Amino acid sequence: MNILIVDHSRVFRTVLHKMVENLGHHPISVEDAEQAVDILHQQPIGLVCAALELPGINGITLCQQLRSLPQYLKTPYILLTSTDDQRLRHDAFEAGVTEIQERTDAKELTDRLCRFFLDEQEEVHGRVLYIEDSQVAAHVIISLLQGMNLHVDHFRVAEAALAAFDQQDYDLIISDILLEGSISGVGLVNRVRDLPSFKRRIPILAVSGVDDPARRIELFRQGVNDYITKPPLEEEVRARVRNLIISKQLLDQVEKQSQQLYEMAMKDQLTGLYNRNSLREFAPKYFSNAARHNYPVSLLVIDLDHFKNINDRYGHVTGDNVLARAGEMLGRSCREGDLAARVGGEEFVLLLNYCKGEDARRRAEQICRAIEALRPEGVMLTASIGVSARSLGQAAKFEELYKTADHAMYEAKKQGRNRVAYIPQQ
Repeated sequence: MNILIVDHSRVFRTVLHKMVENLGHHPISVEDAEQAVDILHQQPIGLVCAALELPGINGITLCQQLRSLPQYLKTPYILLTSTDDQRLRHDAFEAGVTEIQERTDAKELTDRLCRFFLDEQEEVHGRVLYIEDSQVAAHVIISLLQGMNLHVDHFRVAEAALAAFDQQDYDLIISDILLEGSISGVGLVNRVRDLPSFKRRIPILAVSGVDDPARRIELFRQGVNDYITKPPLEEEVRARVRNLIISKQLLDQVEKQSQQLYEMAMKDQLTGLYNRNSLREFAPKYFSNAARHNYPVSLLVIDLDHFKNINDRYGHVTGDNVLARAGEMLGRSCREGDLAARVGGEEFVLLLNYCKGEDARRRAEQICRAIEALRPEGVMLTASIGVSARSLGQAAKFEELYKTADHAMYEAKKQGRNRVAYIPQQ
């Protein structure tokens, strides 16, 4: 990209020239506005950095001349100045200056240029739900969005758009406020924001032919994230769409990482089952619900027999594979609403909702036989399983049931291992 540098100081031009080169772009340095205008007519310029104080006309007047050229109506223009005069700032922005930068702050100027170039280079990808009943207006916006590498689903009425939104994930909704059909653009916004799922947080860009401050305020209150008026400027649409989609995707990424961290904290990484932390968090809820609605709940404590010998004989890699296979089998044995957790090296717990003690004992026998038949890594494997249960009308807590099932598991080991012991809760 060609970057035009306009400054009366040869030293400053040299510094800025080198800075732009280091960022991988082509600097063109001149000392006054007259030379700058000549350059603007001769070759395309992607960014102008101009000092306020220049020989002849100043940087603000140069910006006005730049904006008078059709090809430079939207070209970023950074005004470099050491003054903080508010009137001057007002005049600069009125002339079309994009940003005012402290002339003597080299680090901030470097950071600003880096951000600008990164923004220009970073592509945005995503899917846009677009609702517009004017085919002429829709054609312009769709072409613009597709030029940004965005996939666009276009609908003329909100009813069809909402049906698509229910079936498909989107990164942005763009909707005209006045639409054909029984649901207006405002109605669409309200319906999206009233959804119970995460989809209600999708960014919405409203489009209106009326630039009314009261209307804008009302739309923001309804849940619109941004607002543009017809006919929209292409660069404005690009900037607003890009910012909304990037913000949404960054939030999605943060939430995904948060979920991954939560799963790392709550799941056993070797077996994929819940861990002791999860058991402490979820088990009391199981038992409080069972007591409130008076249904049975049972607990199995499962300990793999002689597991230390497996590690010693076959090595820890094989031992880990054995644990993983056993955990996978236990997870598959769970019904919906049950919970399987690895709580120690070779110890597992199964919480069985709506399961009476005798039914839990039968399930434990099935699991015991399944573990014996598993033969993970060709290794003979058995387990001792202790069973306890909360009967109807009992106010047993998880800690009490766990203590009883753990005691039953040790009884199974005393009786020769590879078996089930059931101790009913007293």
